[in-house]
Amino acid sequence: MVHIEGDEAESVLSAARQQARATGYVQRAQVMLMAAGIAAFGIVAVAATMMTTLL
Repeated sequence: MVHIEGDEAESVLSAARQQARATGYVQRAQVMLMAAGIAAFGIVAVAATMMTTLL
């Protein structure tokens, strides 16, 4: 088990929090991009279906 002294503990915990926060932002952005891609695919699929029925 790692033993961390007083001031060092604060900086380590601060860095860990900052990294977790950044990882959370990246994961949230990836989820939003995936949702946008699925929505765009759905719109294109509906448009293609409508075009095939018109022809």
